[in-house]
Amino acid sequence: MEHEGRNPVWVRWLIAVLLLAVALVSFIPLAERAEAQETHEQTVQAIDQKIETVLKLTATSTVASAGLSAIPGDTATPIAEKLADFSEYFLVILSVLYAEKYLLTIIGAATFRILIPAACLIAALGLVWSPVAMRKLAGKLFTVGIALYLVIPLSIQVSDMIYATYQTSIDSTIASAEQLADDAAGLAEESDGAEESPGLISGIISRLTEGAETLTERAAEILNRFVETLAVMIVTSCVIPILVLLFFLWIIKLLTGVEIAPPPIPRRHV
Repeated sequence: MEHEGRNPVWVRWLIAVLLLAVALVSFIPLAERAEAQETHEQTVQAIDQKIETVLKLTATSTVASAGLSAIPGDTATPIAEKLADFSEYFLVILSVLYAEKYLLTIIGAATFRILIPAACLIAALGLVWSPVAMRKLAGKLFTVGIALYLVIPLSIQVSDMIYATYQTSIDSTIASAEQLADDAAGLAEESDGAEESPGLISGIISRLTEGAETLTERAAEILNRFVETLAVMIVTSCVIPILVLLFFLWIIKLLTGVEIAPPPIPRRHV
């Protein structure tokens, strides 16, 4: 057998026992710790902060859309419809954030209960049978497991650096949209009061027209800020985790030669 004569039998057995001990430690205490929420407390808090922001943005865009729809006339209707559409985009981001939150413990369990113990067992078998091939396979499993375990925490840290830069702007967008919704509701109430006071109708209509135009201009500005906020949330919550994952896959390929590629798309034969 290849390279078998380099080490005495007792050395190979000792290494095998140590590998089995590492597999046992990984399967029980390390896996339990990786599955615990307390281990990922900082990462979970960062994800929860983004979830809270997305929920606020969803509620604010919906309320602002409803307030603009109540303004007399159709001037603000297109903007109200666009703001209502944001809730669908924010729902996608929210789904991604919840997936990242629960994948933390799932990937931890897969790494320390499956991949690392399997790598240790294969390496132990490799001491007796085909050492070079078995060691390579064990090294690949170990590297893939550790890389997958680090993907989400590192992607959250990278995205937090970008998110922190825009945090003030996002909070300002939410506050402006809430104020817009309140002003639109007040204008709608004033419009209802105008219908009940025919004697003051000309003056009230003039104020309503000016107020509607002002609110429409503010709504257009807030719409642009919502677009910017949506772009930031997509980058920090969706794009960066994908880029970090691709970076790790490239590192895995560089170190181990393992290339993880999507399955080929079957072609139709005409």
